[in-house]
Amino acid sequence: MEVKSTVNETGSVSQPQAKPPSDGLGAHTQSQPFYKRRKTIVLSVVAIIACVGVLMFNQAHNGQEAKIQAPEPVITVTTEKVAPHLMKGVVQVNGTVWAWDPLTIGSEVNGLRIESIEVDDGDKVKRGQVLARLNASVLNAQLAEEKAKLAAQHATLKRTIQPNRPEDLVSLQAAVYQGESAVAEAETMLVKAKANLSNAQHNAERYRGLVTQGAVSQLEADQKDTEAKTADAETRNAEQKVRTAKFQLEQAKQRLIMGQQGGRKEDVDISRATVAQMQANVQRLEALVAQSVIKAPSDGFILRRDAHLGEITAVGKALFLMVRDNRLELRAQVAEVDLPLIHPGQKVEVTDSTASNYKVLGTVREVSPMIDQDLRLGTVRIDLPVSQGNQTHIFKPGNFAHATIDIGERTPLAVPSSAILSRENKSFVYVVNPDNTVSTRNVKTGERAAGHAEILSGLNAGETIVVRGAGFLKNGDLVRISQ
Repeated sequence: MEVKSTVNETGSVSQPQAKPPSDGLGAHTQSQPFYKRRKTIVLSVVAIIACVGVLMFNQAHNGQEAKIQAPEPVITVTTEKVAPHLMKGVVQVNGTVWAWDPLTIGSEVNGLRIESIEVDDGDKVKRGQVLARLNASVLNAQLAEEKAKLAAQHATLKRTIQPNRPEDLVSLQAAVYQGESAVAEAETMLVKAKANLSNAQHNAERYRGLVTQGAVSQLEADQKDTEAKTADAETRNAEQKVRTAKFQLEQAKQRLIMGQQGGRKEDVDISRATVAQMQANVQRLEALVAQSVIKAPSDGFILRRDAHLGEITAVGKALFLMVRDNRLELRAQVAEVDLPLIHPGQKVEVTDSTASNYKVLGTVREVSPMIDQDLRLGTVRIDLPVSQGNQTHIFKPGNFAHATIDIGERTPLAVPSSAILSRENKSFVYVVNPDNTVSTRNVKTGERAAGHAEILSGLNAGETIVVRGAGFLKNGDLVRISQ
């Protein structure tokens, strides 16, 4: 019997069918060697395996085509184009309230005991008001001693300038008057002597002529000649007296001048220098005594009292900490990227962290030129009003406060805040590509206001981003844009 195996259209193998042996051939078939029958069986098995492989390949190919043709799931999102957005520029900051210009008040005198304290923490004071008194008894004694020395030196200077007493000057003036009288009297006597001399010389000359005529004797003529010589001697004596009187008058005048001029110039200069030195000592002690009364240098209030009764003062040790002119400021810490937006004069709304309903309007006074290298923050000083209307609550030094700085309106590139996602401390958005797939894009944001965030970098105007539904996306997803 001949065995045949066939493969149908489905790829299955048909059962072998037996045919009756042909006449004359059956014996030959039965007489075939066994190895030929085995060869036939092997070929049949190979054919069966080949058919099964073809069938499995067709099924796998058909499944892959079906998979490719199946549509991927699509997420519906809302998009918006990146464009400039009008934003009221504000910068939110936090900070601590502190004194605008804190004053540290201490003693300028060393080693004095605090005798009384007139103020305490929180007290308001006026300029010149006494804050504390120090025991200045030793300084007062030293001051009294120096004043006495100064008075004695003033007397010494006066005596050096004019060593003669007033009565001595009167005597010197009287001596001048007396000398002038003596000169006048001597000059009068000289005039008389000269007149007598002239008369005696005339008589002697006349008598000498009469002797020649024999009218008088020689004896009488000699007598007249003697009288003339005597008158001449008296005249010379009168002239000497005049010269002597004038010399004495000149001496009296010099004594008067010297008496009026006083002591020598160098003595006077030394005495005056000593007086100046003593005056400086007196002024120094007066200043120390005045400094023993500690006063407020300006209006304000006492922030802290560090003075204690009986304590010994030392220069450089703080006794009081005071707020000058009652002025406070908010020292706010501002991010480095926001500092260029802030300028002196901008208005600031400040809120007390302990009373959120209490707000005051301050003003930016100063923007620090330095930035902390570690924190990347800068300091902005904001002036605060002392009080606001009828409000009784005021800020106190040390308060923590929030502030909103108005930096004006701007139109920067901005996107809705809902479009910005965060991962690993980085902000990113999903940008819609032309084929409606999405790609992540890292962005750097700035100010946030009215539901929008300023884009500093990472996006360009006109790009389309996902604003709703972004939380369900991943990079490369296909999206359907909601109309």
